[in-house]
Amino acid sequence: MTFPQREGPGGRRPVLVVGAGPVGLVLATELLAQGVPVRLVDNSAAGPAQHSRASVVWPRSLELLGRIGASEPLIERGNRLDSVRYYSDKRPLGAVEMSRLTGTPYPFGVVVPQDTTEEVIRGRLAAYGGEIESGSVTGLDTSGPVPVVDIERPDGRTDRVEAEWVIGADGARSAVRRLAGIDFLGTGNDVLFAIGDGPVAGDLDPHALVYGYSRSGALGIAPFGDGLFRLAISVPDWREEQGPPPELFQKFVDERSPRPGVVGALDWSTIFRARRRVAETMRAGRVFLAGDAAHVFSAAGAQGMNTGIQDAVNLAWKLAGVVKGAFEPGILDTYDSDRRLAAERIVLTTAKQTSWGLFKRRHELALRDGAVRLAHRTGVLQRFGAPLMAQHDVSYRPAESLRDTLPGLTRRVRAGDRLPVFASHDTPQPGAERWPAIDPARPTLLLWAGERQDAAWVAAVAAVTAAVPGGVTVRDISAWPGFTPLLGSAPRAVVVRPDGHIATLTEPDPVAVRTALRRGHTTFRTGRADTMETAETAETVETAEAAGAARAGGATDAPAARLSAVADPADRAADANANATDNVGELVS
Repeated sequence: MTFPQREGPGGRRPVLVVGAGPVGLVLATELLAQGVPVRLVDNSAAGPAQHSRASVVWPRSLELLGRIGASEPLIERGNRLDSVRYYSDKRPLGAVEMSRLTGTPYPFGVVVPQDTTEEVIRGRLAAYGGEIESGSVTGLDTSGPVPVVDIERPDGRTDRVEAEWVIGADGARSAVRRLAGIDFLGTGNDVLFAIGDGPVAGDLDPHALVYGYSRSGALGIAPFGDGLFRLAISVPDWREEQGPPPELFQKFVDERSPRPGVVGALDWSTIFRARRRVAETMRAGRVFLAGDAAHVFSAAGAQGMNTGIQDAVNLAWKLAGVVKGAFEPGILDTYDSDRRLAAERIVLTTAKQTSWGLFKRRHELALRDGAVRLAHRTGVLQRFGAPLMAQHDVSYRPAESLRDTLPGLTRRVRAGDRLPVFASHDTPQPGAERWPAIDPARPTLLLWAGERQDAAWVAAVAAVTAAVPGGVTVRDISAWPGFTPLLGSAPRAVVVRPDGHIATLTEPDPVAVRTALRRGHTTFRTGRADTMETAETAETVETAEAAGAARAGGATDAPAARLSAVADPADRAADANANATDNVGELVS
């Protein structure tokens, strides 16, 4: 659903986004697509950075970028990545075949320079009426009813900007994070990587991300196409002011690459310090953090920018819904709980992958190589490695620890998991017509008959459809193939969030569905086309919903996610397998 754009009271734009890298650009474009006026400020507004940085866009990011029409241009301008391959001393250990992914229009990654990614998203920002202002944040006052931000302009003058909400997407040295007083927490030693882009002549794989391990360290090779590659090598130390020269990369390509290659003149090179840091909180009142401002971690797995894009979409639909009146303000509290735990998990998995590549002792090397070969041979590497790389396994299940977020050993989904359904603010995503479409701005109610496709089911669908508030899309997906392994054989009502994650699994009953929508912070009153409830009707409905919640065994004010899921044998089996899943998760990370 796309709302018409309009200014706030007095012409003030309600949201200020600081930072116009990929994360800030996606945030601003998503908000504009949902009719929320945005001010986007960056200290280098003249254009995209002229060097590459992030290089791989994984399938989940392509799905989310497809919401704003950015995935297809990126695919056209990038190079398709079909697999991730692991080698030790130039001998194969195993591979993750992205091309075998199911439940996505994008069973591949895309290797594309970050400046190209930014250029494409800037084009989509402009298409929705957005622009980028030049300036640097020098002050942030949160003592009043709304934040006030000091922005220093290139000519030296300083503007004071009021906004109802401020989002810091301004990188690892975030001024917004510092001025908001949010600590950047982390543990572990930093690891140095030399990174460079340039031509490599030879027989390197043109469609695979390659990791080559040796006793001297690790090598990563990503193909941009046309003989150009991203090279990342672990180095023990670097004290020079200039970037690493081609000779250094050549030395480690010769030592670690499974195929020979001759490194040419580099377009650019730098030293990357693989820190592991996560913000103490990703929300402080009316201030939010996203992307590198909220978390940084190892380059292993190329997950950084992709994690930030998930931050951007998660926050954008919630914030837009609050501004437009579609969601209660309490939904904004779930941004931190959703994304900080997801970021901590990525920090853990990328740190483990980095440490595995730096093993030097003979017994460590034998254990690593044997474990990866076994995982490849048994299919475990593909089963868990592909969703992990693709970021399809990111879940917002109710969790008290990272262990609670790990995937189960069955395909059955639970509340918080991603469902293969796709959204778009404008033109539908190419290839996504094979799956149900969902609303990009409000919850969608999916009804699943299981084995009960009869007259009683038709009546149940009609009753539930009549009970939901206006503006909530209802779809009967019983005839769609591929959902039985995910949803089971029993009838279900599935409330799906605008980002495609499951908010609630419940009974296909009007009271249960309305209770689930309220638990998910959906408003039952709007100033748009929805019918306003009278006080008497609202009181009657809430009384019925409270009774329904009590029958489900929960208090009416308990957290939504803990009340809404319907327990079934598959869920209990998945919980029973948690320890085994934990061990497998360590193996493929």
